[in-house]
Amino acid sequence: MKIHYYSSLAVLVAVASATQSNSAAIFSTAAFVQSPKPHAYTSKLKRNPLSPPLNPTLLLSAALPDDCDDDLDDREECQPFYEPHELWNVEVVDRISDWTGNKEMFPNPLTLKENIPNSWFVDEDAAVAAKVQVDAHETDEDHEKGLRSEAFFLAGPRLEIAHDVTKSKAAIVTCGGLCPGLNTVVREVVMCLKRQYGISDVYGVPAGYRGFKEPEKWRLLDEVIVSNLHNIGGSILGSSRGGHDTGAIVDTLVEENINLLFVVGGDGTVRGAEKIAEEVKRRGLSISVAVVPKTIDNDVPLLDRTFGFETAVDAARDAINVANVEAEGFPFGLGVVKVMGRNSGFIAMHSTLGARVVDLCLVPEVKFYFDGPGGIVDHIYERLLSHGKAVVVVAEGAGQDLIVASADTKKEPKRDASGNVLLEDVGPWLCRKLKKRLDTKLESISGTSLNIHGDKLTLKYVDPSYMVRGVPPNTADNVYCTQLAHNAVHGALAGMTSFLVGSINGRECYVPIKLVANKRNVIDTAHQSLWEYVVFDTAQPSFIIDSDDRDEADVLISASGGVILATDDS
Repeated sequence: MKIHYYSSLAVLVAVASATQSNSAAIFSTAAFVQSPKPHAYTSKLKRNPLSPPLNPTLLLSAALPDDCDDDLDDREECQPFYEPHELWNVEVVDRISDWTGNKEMFPNPLTLKENIPNSWFVDEDAAVAAKVQVDAHETDEDHEKGLRSEAFFLAGPRLEIAHDVTKSKAAIVTCGGLCPGLNTVVREVVMCLKRQYGISDVYGVPAGYRGFKEPEKWRLLDEVIVSNLHNIGGSILGSSRGGHDTGAIVDTLVEENINLLFVVGGDGTVRGAEKIAEEVKRRGLSISVAVVPKTIDNDVPLLDRTFGFETAVDAARDAINVANVEAEGFPFGLGVVKVMGRNSGFIAMHSTLGARVVDLCLVPEVKFYFDGPGGIVDHIYERLLSHGKAVVVVAEGAGQDLIVASADTKKEPKRDASGNVLLEDVGPWLCRKLKKRLDTKLESISGTSLNIHGDKLTLKYVDPSYMVRGVPPNTADNVYCTQLAHNAVHGALAGMTSFLVGSINGRECYVPIKLVANKRNVIDTAHQSLWEYVVFDTAQPSFIIDSDDRDEADVLISASGGVILATDDS
């Protein structure tokens, strides 16, 4: 009978494994996860049948041959051993030793601090499962078909590090748009490098990637300079879009003897960091490139959330409440609030649920149409008649297809310096469309009991975009930024590179950049329970065309620029 044993030292996910139908299942709060390829570290947890027996307290009860005594005798068949868990596919993060060949390691300076217990250090094999929801009826046959669960290495300080802190120099750069928490990340990277690792030379690169062209303008950062940054919005380093020149950036890193680079930015910045890491690898350099992903849109795949998101939701909720007050103050008042969200509507969705006064939430993931049954005009009109007011929240990326269609143009979309498509301004466009249509409807009932005074629509438009981006982070984001920054430093000092740090299922992990570059997280409207809550709370239509003729429905929805989700004959 073949049995797998697991150590409680690698505790992260709950598993049950039985290799034969008559085998006892082994339950653990942890699964031993082995990297699919070797790296510079040798795990203390890997074992084989010839190894001395482990401390029995670290092993879980399991079925052994009947003639093995309880004290784990010396016979080979009675020895517990580890095998790679075939259910796990751990995403390996690059290490500079992979191409430099330098396997020399240094004791982590944190091991010399009396107030740091050994339990604070992360084991090399500790990993976090990306999938926490499992099918209770999965069988061994399912796993034998090659189904493997993805996992990521747990972030945190290692007992040994790959960089000599007495010779290390670090640089940090912030790129792209502003976001609550940028200054906190800068502060905590500096604090961690100096206080925990004793690295004295930490430079701030001004004005984004373009700042690498002028190293004479770099700013030497210290604890005094960064001490109060967590209370200030924006970035002390400044930012910019574009300006990325991979070869020139790496040349500057070499000339300035930088071996630790910390990049804070969004999707374009992440792509740039990946190119820097690839060039470092091509040249065989000992430079670690670590990324702290920044986007208030919360659109980085795999991660639970990104820093600044919760602060942005709070600010957006406040703007929604203001729009609601304005709408309540006038007959047939309509408040329209535009929030951030180019491709993902998470801010719109969360702030809508936070405010609980919204009648229509429009996000990029759900196409909509204006006229006809199930259209937004009829919905808002009904809310104006029944409630006397209405509030609409629209993400900046919503309705872009309708705007382009109404412009009747086939021009190539314009892009910013980072390569992002420049969006049309959906806010004013939506206001004009709604004002025209709703005024017509209200005029048709002028003088009736529904509109005795012949009032027209009173529309108030609120655009809090820069209020959302430029405010200081709230407490939750300040704490999260601290975790991300410190773990980025720990990973870089351990010799990892081309990675970003983020929370997966509540644990900070190291994720290879290649897994998130050019990808986005969006609302899964088919399975996202929060989106269902939005639809129920706003009572908004599902934008479903009701037609007996699918072809007719397709034509109708296409003409209105929406999307057909279902028809009554589907």
